[in-house]
Amino acid sequence: MQAPAGQVRWVPLDDIVDAGDAEAAGGGEVLLALRADGRYTLLRGRERLANLRRAGQGFVNAVVSPGECLDGRLSRLLDGLARGSVHYLDEAEAYRGLLLAGMSAQELALRLGRAPATVRKKLRLLNLGQEVARELRAQGLCEGYAHALLRVPGIQGRLRVLKHIAEGGLSLKDAERLVDDVLSRMPVPMTAGRRLKPLMRDSRLYINAIRGIVEQMRDAGLDAGIEVIMGRSVAEVRVSVPLMRRERSADVDI
Repeated sequence: MQAPAGQVRWVPLDDIVDAGDAEAAGGGEVLLALRADGRYTLLRGRERLANLRRAGQGFVNAVVSPGECLDGRLSRLLDGLARGSVHYLDEAEAYRGLLLAGMSAQELALRLGRAPATVRKKLRLLNLGQEVARELRAQGLCEGYAHALLRVPGIQGRLRVLKHIAEGGLSLKDAERLVDDVLSRMPVPMTAGRRLKPLMRDSRLYINAIRGIVEQMRDAGLDAGIEVIMGRSVAEVRVSVPLMRRERSADVDI
């Protein structure tokens, strides 16, 4: 498909997103579509782009389409899904690309022959984070593992759980049990105005809840630490949190 003159651009490779339904067309032109976020969706030339990346190139001379027929993109996606050649993360990216190109979520679900809830569930995979998505691909883990990891808060928390899954060769059922165990050790927010009844008699549950808070601090980028000193009748828990510059020069109220 030849684009009109004046649409050839020198585009950074890092600004190009492969939505999963692009044509390979290794020897031909690279065809892109401008996205709403200012980046580009790859429509044609995946193989050539891969060759450029392997060669260490940072830019490509590409044709930017003013807007490709959504029917064509959807048709290629459906064809790839029928052949089983589309990774579930690429499928989610393709959904997002179609939505950004102007297709409504309701129309997308209808054209795919899927329930809107199924489409929304697929799109939630885009919240995993790039590092987690990369590891899922590298480990060859199926979509069920990805949805299980979505339940874990924080990128670093997901990566830690994913590492346990990969190193232990856990089945999907065992991975879900691991996620359940991780979540059980995290604090549960209380509803305003309600008092906590001490139904949990095992102090280790509360200590693990504090550990969960420290883990969330670490996920947020704080170099927090925890030390637990077990006595005969009392467990002493010390949590260390680095002070910010402004806090160092003033008294901190606890």
